[in-house]
Amino acid sequence: MFKDAKLFGKINIIDLFIVIGIIGVAVFGVQQFRGGEGIIAFAPETREFLISFYTEEVENFTANALRLGDNVFDNGPNLFLGVVEYLDIGDAVIWNADQYGNTVRSNKEGFSSVEITARLTAVPHEHGIMIAGNRYGIGHSLAVRSGASIIFMRVSGLEEIN
Repeated sequence: MFKDAKLFGKINIIDLFIVIGIIGVAVFGVQQFRGGEGIIAFAPETREFLISFYTEEVENFTANALRLGDNVFDNGPNLFLGVVEYLDIGDAVIWNADQYGNTVRSNKEGFSSVEITARLTAVPHEHGIMIAGNRYGIGHSLAVRSGASIIFMRVSGLEEIN
């Protein structure tokens, strides 16, 4: 059927489609590997950030195992989130009703609040930062592993270091 379908007397239409396909694949490959302006950038620009994590209450023995200089990881995907540069262990933050029904802040014996700030290198993203394809922004909840402790925390701060 296509045997006699010649273009310009010598090139078969099927051969033409194959040549066009090979050229298309080659153009796509060049765009991918030339960097910066390709369809996918292979080396996105990374910058330094300070990322802070906070939790209102955790057992004292867990909080007391944290140290400056410890590595910080997202325990789920085991992603490195920096090195602890600032650590604040304070009174637990518990909200209860008083005798009049008003909500008041109180403490809880044996528990502490914890704030960790770590320095890391990440790719800026319109909603925060991206590390190995995972997005992190203010309010993100995760299990943070630092030193010998694992604490369920929220991202409470994210600041680019200039």
